[in-house]
Amino acid sequence: MTRATITIHLPVHRRESLQRQGDTPLARGTYDERIGGYVDFLRNTGRSAGFRVQTDNRDLDFAYTIDENDHEQKKAAHDWLQAAPDIWEWIT
Repeated sequence: MTRATITIHLPVHRRESLQRQGDTPLARGTYDERIGGYVDFLRNTGRSAGFRVQTDNRDLDFAYTIDENDHEQKKAAHDWLQAAPDIWEWIT
């Protein structure tokens, strides 16, 4: 049973990730080459924790949203995602 669905909004995630890393041509290329593998990593680890991870191309105010059945599951999904390595930590 899925506890919550986490949707990563790729345009915002990319923008925020590059701001943290430094928006250079090397960082942009690395992000673009590795984002698919990173999302697969999140999907696989999320599944084992009971979370569904998906992506979309919506350009919203937040890098991700969480759909859940109750507040406790939303907090658990948020905590799980915050504890997961970001893309730059995952790459290294």
